[in-house]
Amino acid sequence: MKKTEILELINNTIIKISNEFEIEINKEKEKMFVYSEKGTFDSMMLVVLLSEIEEELYSQFKSEVSLTSDKAMSKNSPFESNLSILDLILESSS
Repeated sequence: MKKTEILELINNTIIKISNEFEIEINKEKEKMFVYSEKGTFDSMMLVVLLSEIEEELYSQFKSEVSLTSDKAMSKNSPFESNLSILDLILESSS
């Protein structure tokens, strides 16, 4: 798994979920805020997003990653943005 491939997967999934829930998200910037003061996702959308990212990681890379593990939840704002989710995945898969 390459970092750029994972980030593309995350970004595509964020865009897909935001479209499904009809939520505006800034797709033009490198950092897309998801679940924070600047983010637009609510808790239900976050659950859907994390579930779909986990499924896509397994489907595309045969990598099982739990984004809601105790380790992940102990981090400060692990779901703030696409980049914080990327960091979480990279840490979990190493």
